Amino acid sequence: MNQKERLKQLNSLRATKTPYKMDDIIYRGERKLLPVFEIPLEFLVYNKYNGRILSMVKSYERQFHSLNVENKADKKTIEKFLWESKISRNKITMEDLKEYGQKKIGIVTRDGIIIDGNRRASILNRIAQEGNSGTMYFKAIILDDTLDDNPKEIMQLETKYQMGEDDKLDYNPIEKYLKCKDLTEIGFSTAEIARMMGEKEPRINEWLAIMHLMDDYLDNLGYNGIYTRLEKLEGQFVDLSRYLKRYENGSSYADWPYKPSDISDLKAICFDYMRARYEGKEFRAIAALSKKESFFCKQKVWEKFRDMHFKTIDPINNKEHSIDKLRENEPQKNLSTILKIRDDDWKSNAAAVLTGNLEKARRRLQDFNEENAPLILLRRAKDTLNSINTDVEPFYNDASVLSLIKEISSLTREYQKIITNNQK
Repeated sequence: MNQKERLKQLNSLRATKTPYKMDDIIYRGERKLLPVFEIPLEFLVYNKYNGRILSMVKSYERQFHSLNVENKADKKTIEKFLWESKISRNKITMEDLKEYGQKKIGIVTRDGIIIDGNRRASILNRIAQEGNSGTMYFKAIILDDTLDDNPKEIMQLETKYQMGEDDKLDYNPIEKYLKCKDLTEIGFSTAEIARMMGEKEPRINEWLAIMHLMDDYLDNLGYNGIYTRLEKLEGQFVDLSRYLKRYENGSSYADWPYKPSDISDLKAICFDYMRARYEGKEFRAIAALSKKESFFCKQKVWEKFRDMHFKTIDPINNKEHSIDKLRENEPQKNLSTILKIRDDDWKSNAAAVLTGNLEKARRRLQDFNEENAPLILLRRAKDTLNSINTDVEPFYNDASVLSLIKEISSLTREYQKIITNNQK
């Protein structure tokens, strides 16, 4: 059913049908008591930019084509996204709808676009497709506006009901960042977005900065707009955004006068470790705001770590096939699958050098922190020497082993002289 037909049907329904009940919403800046109608599902279409599935829709449209909510195939694609956004929750809601019917009232535009209630409407459609009932109805308030008439008003209403209530916790973590970005692009201020989403303005500014970093990461890999590649990386983006902000503002944690180019190197290296899916303490060790726990905060540690990273990773990056070449080689596969394979292959080639360089830097940092604690280092050296197996052939037949032992012996004699001279 096209927009003109939907308008006609909904206008007729409002004029001829008795409302199911009355309900109140905040609309056009004030609380209003409005009629709720039972609307046949065929009179309605999904809002493809629903906050629950925003990353999936944008990623799909970047790869294939703009989704047409009136097209049957595209409608099924949107329903698939809505179902997969929270399968366990959707199964529970489906059973509840079958047993008790629709409890929560939806909101639709004058031309039948679902502003609040896309997930519930999609489950009602799924129930209908199973053949469990005849005509299915969606209980909703019908607004006086269409999305074309008043896009800011509709987006404000949509955000408040989708992202400003308790069920926003069910949303994919990436969706709130995308929603903030979309709202700023249509002209909303951060203060207005904060009110809509039930957050403080500094939190919205923080989310926008994280979103900017996410876009930067995707652009860096040539994955612009493929937001599904950000899955399970939210924590790393939150941490890195905080670190970069502090370093850009002149953090007191670092012991050296780093330059903007050094911060750019830091970000590029962090992006590589994020691509390889490093997280937790391993990831935070690179840039954490800590003099004792961060490579970047210690110039000597950082420069060796940085130089070794680019020396070992650049050759791997240079051998990587371009996205266009991969699509040419695998024309039957969609871009998301190709990019996942590309990232997995890169990770398998880079993992050993990433881990090795990380561990070396961690040991250098530990030694640096303990350079004023000779007893700890000497005990560690003694334990290491005690662990050597002297019964194997490489120990007594390798000339370099004897040479190294002589160097250690000379070094210990030198230490003894220093201690003796200082005790006089």
